[in-house]
Amino acid sequence: MAHTIPTPAADAQVQDNIAQRATLIGTLLHLWPYIWPGDRADLKMRVVWSFVLLLVAKLATLSVPFTFKWAVDALTGADTAPVQSSNWALWLIASPLIMTLSYGAVRVLMAVLTQWRDGIFAKVAMHAVRKLAYLTSFTCMNCRCAFTSSARPAA
Repeated sequence: MAHTIPTPAADAQVQDNIAQRATLIGTLLHLWPYIWPGDRADLKMRVVWSFVLLLVAKLATLSVPFTFKWAVDALTGADTAPVQSSNWALWLIASPLIMTLSYGAVRVLMAVLTQWRDGIFAKVAMHAVRKLAYLTSFTCMNCRCAFTSSARPAA
């Protein structure tokens, strides 16, 4: 079996090919069949629901600054608060409590949505891991068989 020495041009071409595949889009395209399996509609729905929960969690995260703004506006008596402050003494006490409680509620909501999303997506991730492990094992076994069959016994 003759070994060839790679030329610098061929080595550069291989490096360029690796660099092109190592982008975010290249990685996503390479892993897409495992994230979105064509033969499993149940896993596709899990991916869709996980994405929906991700968007809802992001909306909850975005609502935190608005909650702070409304609470501060209520404290200052600005007309942009969702509820107008007719009794300033009540709002002086209630506004920090509302702000703190709403911030805590949104943080809990974000944690619940994240855990829910991870629980739904876990089956998709495990399916991908099992499939990749099987393919890796199969490839290694084929390489070992090819090596064993081509090895010559020592004389």
